[in-house]
Amino acid sequence: MIFFDIDTQHDFLDRDGALYVPDAETILPNIERLLRAASEHHMTTISSRCAHTENDPEFKVFPPHCIEGTRGAERVFADLPRLPRREIPVGAAPEPQTQLASAIHYIVKKQVYDLFSNPWLEGVRRSGVFNGETCVIFGVATDYCVRAAALGLASVGARVMLVEDAVRGVAAETTSQTIQEMRAAGVEFTTANDVLKIIE
Repeated sequence: MIFFDIDTQHDFLDRDGALYVPDAETILPNIERLLRAASEHHMTTISSRCAHTENDPEFKVFPPHCIEGTRGAERVFADLPRLPRREIPVGAAPEPQTQLASAIHYIVKKQVYDLFSNPWLEGVRRSGVFNGETCVIFGVATDYCVRAAALGLASVGARVMLVEDAVRGVAAETTSQTIQEMRAAGVEFTTANDVLKIIE
């Protein structure tokens, strides 16, 4: 089982964040519980992290957010999970050895909302590592970055479990459409409690 912690950064989760996702603060306790469980049970965890520069091209589509070096770009639970870390920079090249190490926290930086825009992670995805693997997804936003993660993993044969009480979307209409799209792709919907029961 691999945890995917999607964009749990201050600019998305804080009410005064640059690109606040409505009601995002309500999922913070469950996100923290999942990340603490990842520490305790040595779960391989992949945290995607927007890492923008000033005048980033994405700011033509979305307001400026998660600019490197600012508090907004930092992960809310920066010390979790408490596992050995490996940071994957924007544009990191794919590697010949694509297996993910167990009990490692990978922090994967990206400059567009799809986490698989990072060439290193896309290389891992295309290698077949996630085929048949249970991938548990939580974070923000359901109708953008979470959607890209869930559908991207489902398309390569992963068993995708979306923690519905640990995700939030930007808009009701697009979130509803995304949920239908995910169900059609075979994504399973679960809760933080149920995930914790499985791993414990």
